[in-house]
Amino acid sequence: MMKDRLRELNIKLTELSDYVGISRPTLYKYIESYDGGDFGSIRTEVLELFRYLDTPGIRKEQALTYMISLSNGNSSDDRDIIRNYLTDRNASDEKIQLMKKLSGSTYLDELIPYLNNCLDILSKSTVTEEELHQVVGLVIMKSKVTRNVQFTDGEMEEAKTALGGKYND
Repeated sequence: MMKDRLRELNIKLTELSDYVGISRPTLYKYIESYDGGDFGSIRTEVLELFRYLDTPGIRKEQALTYMISLSNGNSSDDRDIIRNYLTDRNASDEKIQLMKKLSGSTYLDELIPYLNNCLDILSKSTVTEEELHQVVGLVIMKSKVTRNVQFTDGEMEEAKTALGGKYND
């Protein structure tokens, strides 16, 4: 129950209503709706906040930071979208692990512009010849990996070279 979670986090309802810019009676209605599974009647940013607060392991400091971002009107920036994804109970564990590893490593940073460009191209309804040339590597790699197709000897040698001294026979 959300009231119990707020009590656990030591967040007062008056404090919460101030941060999200709603009256206490409205907040009570939203909490009741949330606990009853009636998410459609809750303002989007409040619903996102409740979901964030309901995530196991969230501490009061994190909750307050999130609430302050709401009160500053910054709730729709890219960081909040990612934060909401990471706190969504239905989020893919594999994607969360990838995002965690990407955030802690610089190994793939050179590929980020390429991957962003590929995702933009792949979201189009039609693709030009030039765009096809830009995505061909990613499309072939995905196809090989998902179908468990072996890479060629040349591709394996290129990977060994790229790994430097990390590869052991």
